[in-house]
Parts: sequence; structure tokens; C-alpha cells
Amino acid sequence: MQDGAAGILCPPGDVAALGAAIDRLAGDAALRARFGAAGRARILAEFSIDAMVDGNLRIYRQVLGR
Repeated sequence: MQDGAAGILCPPGDVAALGAAIDRLAGDAALRARFGAAGRARILAEFSIDAMVDGNLRIYRQVLGR
């Protein structure tokens, strides 16, 4: 995940950074909506049934040399 693409990344254990990220999101409805839409798009692109089937087929073809 890339910071700012579909969310805000905070270093592990950095309570101040997490608090700042929560404050930023709490005060910006447009940012929350943008992150939500980006997250949904990522899930549909990378983790949908179609994406899973395509990935499995790619691996099978690779293993079978096709």
C-alpha cells in the first residue's frame, strides 16, 4: 500500500502519527470518501473473483509452460 493512495500509513508504535492521521481523517469528509473509493477499486481489481481466477490461471500456465 502506498501512503496517501487509499489511506494514511503510520509507523508501527507511533501513537502521535496515528493520532494525527485520525484527526486528519475526522476533519476531512472528502478525503475519507476518496480513500474509500480508492480502497474499493483496489479490492475489486486485486481481490475479486475474476482477479483471483486470472491469477490462478497465470500460475497454472506458467507451471505447465503454456
